[in-house]
Amino acid sequence: MDKRHFITAGLALLLSVSGAVLPMNAANAQGMQNNYSAGQARDARDSGNVIPAVRAISIVRGRYPGAEVLNAQLQGGSSPQYVVTILTREGRRVNVIVDARTGQVIGER
Repeated sequence: MDKRHFITAGLALLLSVSGAVLPMNAANAQGMQNNYSAGQARDARDSGNVIPAVRAISIVRGRYPGAEVLNAQLQGGSSPQYVVTILTREGRRVNVIVDARTGQVIGER
């Protein structure tokens, strides 16, 4: 690898790492406070208050064929929602919002 390629690779690595360490804004902090822990999500599912995460993911996969599921989190409280993060075939990262009680796709952000 010549010196120019080595420098380019180093800069790309530095930029990718620096993007992961961005400061958290108030909206992100608020969203994290509403996340269910794994135990809380399991209890909500076991009590029948929410559909299983696997079901929400399946619904999203049916709506977005070929998308890669990156993450799924149960959020909310009185109105629980799954936020299923996907990477579409076109390369867009999308958060799909699924009503955790009904399984209906509410929207995306």
